[in-house]
Amino acid sequence: MKKRVLATVLATVLMASTVLSGCGSDGQKETNAGSEEPAQEEDTGEGDSTQEDTAETQEEEGEASAASAVSHDEELTLEVYDVASNYQGLQSGWYGKILKDKFNLVLNIIAPQVAGDGEALYQTRTAAGNLGDIVLLDNADMLECVDVGLIADISAEIGNYPNLMKYQEQIEKFNAGIGDGIWAIPTEMNSNGPTAYMAETVSSLPRIPWDFYSELGKPELNNLDDLLNVLKDMQDAHPANEAGDKAYGMTLWKDWDGTSIENVNQLTKWYGQEVNGSVLIGADNSITPLTDKEGAYYKMLKFFFKANQLGIVDPDSATQDWNATCDKMKQKRTYLVWNNWMQGFTNSPEIGEKGANYMGMPLKDMTVFQTSDYYYGSGRVFGIGSQVSDENRARILEFFDWLASPEGLTIQHIGTEGIIYTVNDDGTYTLTEDGYNRFTSEIQIPEDQGGGNWTDGENKINQWIVAGIEMNPVTGETYSSDLWASYLEKNNTKTTKEWREKYGAQNEVEYLKNNGMMEPVPSINMSLAIDTTDIGLIRSQCKTIVCDTSWKAIFAADEAAFDVLWDDMVSQLEGFGWNDLVAFDTEKYQPIIDARKAAQ
Repeated sequence: MKKRVLATVLATVLMASTVLSGCGSDGQKETNAGSEEPAQEEDTGEGDSTQEDTAETQEEEGEASAASAVSHDEELTLEVYDVASNYQGLQSGWYGKILKDKFNLVLNIIAPQVAGDGEALYQTRTAAGNLGDIVLLDNADMLECVDVGLIADISAEIGNYPNLMKYQEQIEKFNAGIGDGIWAIPTEMNSNGPTAYMAETVSSLPRIPWDFYSELGKPELNNLDDLLNVLKDMQDAHPANEAGDKAYGMTLWKDWDGTSIENVNQLTKWYGQEVNGSVLIGADNSITPLTDKEGAYYKMLKFFFKANQLGIVDPDSATQDWNATCDKMKQKRTYLVWNNWMQGFTNSPEIGEKGANYMGMPLKDMTVFQTSDYYYGSGRVFGIGSQVSDENRARILEFFDWLASPEGLTIQHIGTEGIIYTVNDDGTYTLTEDGYNRFTSEIQIPEDQGGGNWTDGENKINQWIVAGIEMNPVTGETYSSDLWASYLEKNNTKTTKEWREKYGAQNEVEYLKNNGMMEPVPSINMSLAIDTTDIGLIRSQCKTIVCDTSWKAIFAADEAAFDVLWDDMVSQLEGFGWNDLVAFDTEKYQPIIDARKAAQ
């Protein structure tokens, strides 16, 4: 919530405390939406019997302590205000059935990302004094909500939940920046240590279909122009997918935009910078304005402009949402994807054996920005609304503890035994064929397990307390399947072998490190300065200018028009106080830089 409404919110909260009953009622609201990115994570050990018994005992004790404190006799519908979700409405399907059977819970997800005007929704609900029963927010917004009394202090209860307490250090470190009490639980935590990066892929890199690239003779990719030429040649050779639907070199979407275009933001990481508000933070610990023409935002916006000049940008890009884009990825209607989790929509062992998986393609002039795994959290946090009754707060904490348990994490990051994975003789897991294809095919779920297809029924909260890279003490392997021995063996396909032969490395992380193109920077999750009233107003005005102009620039008639749009944008921004915003954000993010230097 922004400072300009704090006084109103505070007054409303004081009045609401006498009239609001707490959690969402059993009345159900629905709207609509979609899905997100796999994660990865934790621990140590090799899954021996002692370790497995201990893990099972701890989980059972955790469940028993939580269960003894609450009754599940009455169905409880919880409103979940969720900035990560691409779906709005009731959680249904297989995951919804698990929650109903285990906890007698129904989740009603409120997603500002798909609500039309997310800012207005946020303002309205905070002004009413009840953002949600469960609240998932970016760090800064959570701090503001704590400040005006919208979030409950759970310090007296959280020690009773052993799965959450495994991450006590991380939880306490984040909340120390808020003040006395425990108000928020970071997301995507792990216990691998603050500088570890365990994945075989980086978060953002050009990823293109290997079969089409091979058809072109596997040309060298020295820079962005080479990549554009390859995408143009692919589209010329394959203007439609096998079903006859038009395909493009790339497709974009608009509904994830914040203070700038999110598609551009993700690609700035190819050249060593990450967008944070009005500034670019570099892998070299630099902080520069987003509007710097030497910076990666300008560079990657120009990349999209050049792509459109070549006719390889999907013309629906400026109007479609993530769900439409996701469908195009699954249908091979776009030849460039970038985030590593997007390969879940394009890749499978079967596709890999055909030589057709999408593979990471390092450009020789790159220096990739990659943080270490989110040991301290990802920058988003869970909280519980202050209007929630004591009884319902206990049920939410029980649910949170389960989310951080081996059972809960397996279900969130993989799915259910039998349908998505099987258990091997040594206790490790292997994905079923449906498990391998769950992101690329319509996997039907039996009616007695929730019915419908797997994708429609997956966890729509779309964010995890513990990341998939965490080690599962039951198996001795990570929760997410990417590093399972069975998965790596199954995915040693024709595509993978040919990629390794060309690049002389086992995977893209090894290649980038060996060639001095990436060194993970420590992941830091800390409380930062909150916008003042004036800065909040400047930011709100400037983000509209940046986003609107950036989209126009991508579809500009020619380079001269692009340059005029950029220069006019910079001039407009300066008139709205952009330099003050940059100064504020530079000071705001300096503690992150200092902490990274200390950790390196």
